[in-house]
Amino acid sequence: MIKNIIYLDEDKMYSLSSQLFEGVTEYVLNEKNLESSKSEEQKGPISSGRIVGDILKNSERNTEKKFLNDYSYTLFEKKLIEENKVITVSYESSGLEESIKEKSFIKVTAKATFNDIDSIISTLNDFNRMGKALAYVTNYEDIKSVKAELSRAQKGKDERGKISVLNAKLKRISNIDKLSSDQGLNFDKQLLDDLSFLLEYGLGGQLEVQMNLSNHIASANLNRKFLREPEDLVIRKYSRQTEVQFTLFGIITQYEKEQTNPSEVKGDYETLKEAIMNMVAHITNLEAAFTGRLSNEIIIDPIALYTEL
Repeated sequence: MIKNIIYLDEDKMYSLSSQLFEGVTEYVLNEKNLESSKSEEQKGPISSGRIVGDILKNSERNTEKKFLNDYSYTLFEKKLIEENKVITVSYESSGLEESIKEKSFIKVTAKATFNDIDSIISTLNDFNRMGKALAYVTNYEDIKSVKAELSRAQKGKDERGKISVLNAKLKRISNIDKLSSDQGLNFDKQLLDDLSFLLEYGLGGQLEVQMNLSNHIASANLNRKFLREPEDLVIRKYSRQTEVQFTLFGIITQYEKEQTNPSEVKGDYETLKEAIMNMVAHITNLEAAFTGRLSNEIIIDPIALYTEL
């Protein structure tokens, strides 16, 4: 199978590969040695023909390692599978609770959903403005038609009744706030601001990929700098809910079916340290509402995300 790699955490891969292969040697070393020399010619004794070369060298050396990243990843994944360190999961997989405890790495293949929180926050912040724009654009031809009809009526005689009707119609279809609201494209500004704030506080900057399995959800937070292409281009190519199957390879970090109990919050305290720890418990419980793991969720530290061709 040919891998069309969308995401690759090269630093993590090579860190693990250096231990797995006892050193990483699969790279091409290009060494560029730029030398500039200045030669001063001096005539020697007559008939000797001697040229004295006084060479001044300025050497600039730039060494770069061009890792064969995709091939190195293929070797890395293959080696881990051969050593039986990987649990392979697809949509139909079941009974993962026991087998998942025995492995450190996981390979999940299923359709994916991309949750780009920054994009959602941006949409919330501009939602009413976009709603008004959509309402105006979709009603533009009607508005234009009524304006033209009104202009003709105003030039004619005995058109007062018609002008009054046209003015009322124009006022109605030009009320963009009402039109956008009627079409579900206008919400209370305070509601949108509060939703945006909560998302920014709890999930700001997160780019999550989720894969729905038969009884579980596999999820991973992607580091945007390791994407091969900008996230908006990836989403335009594959959609937020993909039609093709993706393979997510990474390290299992959270999987226990039963979640740990939230931190106990006390009502009173005797020392400043107890007060601080009490505040931390409050914050921890609040953050759990945003980032807490679902009971059937497997959280993965991602190394690679790709499609197979």
